Amino acid sequence: MSGAARYLVLNSGFKIPTLGFGTYLLQGDALKCALDYALFLGYRHIDTALSYQNESAIGEVISDRIRSGKLCRKDLFVTSKVPSAYLAYHAALDSAKMSLENLKLKYLDLLLIHHPWGVVNRGDGTLKPLDRNGKRQLAIYNLNETWQAFELLVNQGLVNNIGVSNFTARQIERIWKTATIKPSNVQLECHAYLQQYELEQYCQGKNVIMSAYAPIGAPGKPDRTEKDPDLLQDPVVTSIACECGKSPAQVLLNFLIQRKMVVITKSERPDKIQENADVFDWSLTSKHKLAIKDLDKNIRFFRFEWAACHPEFSDEPF
Repeated sequence: MSGAARYLVLNSGFKIPTLGFGTYLLQGDALKCALDYALFLGYRHIDTALSYQNESAIGEVISDRIRSGKLCRKDLFVTSKVPSAYLAYHAALDSAKMSLENLKLKYLDLLLIHHPWGVVNRGDGTLKPLDRNGKRQLAIYNLNETWQAFELLVNQGLVNNIGVSNFTARQIERIWKTATIKPSNVQLECHAYLQQYELEQYCQGKNVIMSAYAPIGAPGKPDRTEKDPDLLQDPVVTSIACECGKSPAQVLLNFLIQRKMVVITKSERPDKIQENADVFDWSLTSKHKLAIKDLDKNIRFFRFEWAACHPEFSDEPF
């Protein structure tokens, strides 16, 4: 199992499973069936967010498995995120508590600031407020105050670890300088076409673990266009997969795990959920890893165009 660890240790001392089950865009019975099967196979890291609006369904699956004796809470790692409308101090506290209630949990293993780009909080639960022209209503929040709310949640025993998502190194550094409890994780888009080596170097210097979403190139993203390249069909990736006797997805996931990253996978299909789990008991060769490293093109599948006018938005890779 050389180079493919099943767990990484956060700077807080807690262990985080390197294989995460992502739930973005999954809803209802399809989500419940997929998550239940993933837990049956041995997935122990669930990634969700208040803005996904699926935490209640996830909570039902977790509760059923714990109640039936099929799962112990201490063996599970649950990540959620505070959305852009809840970045004010008290709103961040409210968001975390809503997630806990939805998930039927007493604590979260990891809580992230979902984006550094705030939007208006109308006080009615609207997550994507639009103006008369149909554009997102942006707002500026003090992210250091958001972080203070996160620290309070840790001190209250409601959250074990705190971190950020879609932040640049500069934005993380601003938090770092004033934080009493340091960020332990940063989640961001990362795959063979967007390898994030500069941010990885920064995080390694701070002992911050990186989590990669869209690790195989977001093939199921609803708004993909013909201009979006298909990473799973890249000739280099398919050639390596053939040599290793693995699928292209397994090759791409193993590549990131060997870089000591968490990977957030996602699928409703049982065969794909099982396929994505087979990434540990084998390793890519140095030659394979160098070939994949050469694929880096700074191509991003999640562009967040709605936030492009926000002062916190950056063209830096994140």
